[in-house]
Amino acid sequence: MVTPEALPFAKSGELADFSAGLPKYLALLGLGVSLIMPRYRTPEIESMPAQTVLPELCVPLGGAKAKASVARAEEGYFDIYFIDNPKYFLREKIYGPSTGQYLDNDERFVFFNRAVLEFLLKSGIQADVLHCHNWPSALVPVFLKTHYKNERRFNRVATVFTLHNVAFQGEFPPESLMLTGLNWNYFNPRELSLNGRLNFLKAGVVYADVVNTVSSAYKQEIMTRKRSHGLSDILRSRRGTFSSVRSGIDYEVWNPGKDPYLAANYSLADMSGKNACKQALLRECGLRLSEKAPVIAFVSHLSRHKGTDILIEALDGIGAMEAGLVVCGEGEEKFELALAAAARRHRGKMAVWLEMRPSLVHKVVAGADILLIPSLHEPCGLNQFYGFRYGAVPVVRATGGLKETVRPYVPATGEGNGFVFREYSAAALLDAVRKAVDCYRNAPGDWRKIREAGLRHNFSLEVTARGYLRLYEKALHLKRGG
Repeated sequence: MVTPEALPFAKSGELADFSAGLPKYLALLGLGVSLIMPRYRTPEIESMPAQTVLPELCVPLGGAKAKASVARAEEGYFDIYFIDNPKYFLREKIYGPSTGQYLDNDERFVFFNRAVLEFLLKSGIQADVLHCHNWPSALVPVFLKTHYKNERRFNRVATVFTLHNVAFQGEFPPESLMLTGLNWNYFNPRELSLNGRLNFLKAGVVYADVVNTVSSAYKQEIMTRKRSHGLSDILRSRRGTFSSVRSGIDYEVWNPGKDPYLAANYSLADMSGKNACKQALLRECGLRLSEKAPVIAFVSHLSRHKGTDILIEALDGIGAMEAGLVVCGEGEEKFELALAAAARRHRGKMAVWLEMRPSLVHKVVAGADILLIPSLHEPCGLNQFYGFRYGAVPVVRATGGLKETVRPYVPATGEGNGFVFREYSAAALLDAVRKAVDCYRNAPGDWRKIREAGLRHNFSLEVTARGYLRLYEKALHLKRGG
């Protein structure tokens, strides 16, 4: 597996959770799994006992050579290889600060993709499948079929490329092509260019043996011109090798019955610990609520993609309800400032943590009654699965994997596992939140049914891993011809 991020070492979004969990469940199915990622200078990586396995690796980059080293660490069920170059990875953030992207991201991730293949070539590790994630690893399939097409070690290696979010494509000026070492013949609309720019994500879609995304609903969305961010034609052309495998979560890490971060543990059979977690969260946040008031949580990267803009528009309306709001996240500076200002306006009813430590996220989800997910786009989403697992009822916008996994509550029948709105607006969000708050306060019997419906779901990565095993077999069949 080739990924730009994985918990607990580096995280900007849900890809980090996925990249950490899937290898373990693949290993439990009997696969030998290695994960390859950059060696960022995070405390989690720095404290990891890692052994240098390749002290010097020369990586072609444009017309020159860049130096790398590779260290190996064990993470229980699988091993991790860290590609190191301080020039590219000695940074505070993965992709850039809250005000924008690093200007050399093209160079950084061309280097990373090429270094992965040079490392595999020099180390003697024999992979059957290279599973790449998102635009920062999208050039691995390209380089395999160009620079390394005559390397016997790679002749039988299949590539799987997973699109976790096509809104982020790795788009750079045409001259960035020079970093790849490929000639200008590749810079055309059938291969590496889109709208006159070098496009990493499109390149991966074109060159990978098999392409997939993370929910069937999102797959259908991004095959339409309106939702594809320019990729609909190329995705439709790959219809026979483009599929979906729904994401899941690690049910061992996300287990309210054993979670060490919680004030009290609980389960479907005994939910009494849920209230203890809520009271602990209220104390830690300094919120003062009545006994019948629910706690609403928003746990997310702070961006328009995640619906932060309409949430901010709705904050005063939520503040007027008999409910508390806890926000946990970090992201764009303008959203961080707006949320901090709102918390000052609604002191005692709203708290904001501009960070996403795992211990904090677990406490917030366990202490929440309602989990807000008002995303503009959501390929699959993991938060609703965390909410189901911890008894926090999701309020979501009907998009991508959210509309696939969250069924709206129907008062007439008492059926459903959450609350759903369609229009992307603060008004629609407020209306859905108001319905959830009213149900919590006035229909406790229905609320228990909604919560229990979520707790009974199985969105474990164990199911997801079986789907990827079938996908790997398909990729190998296509690559090896039988």
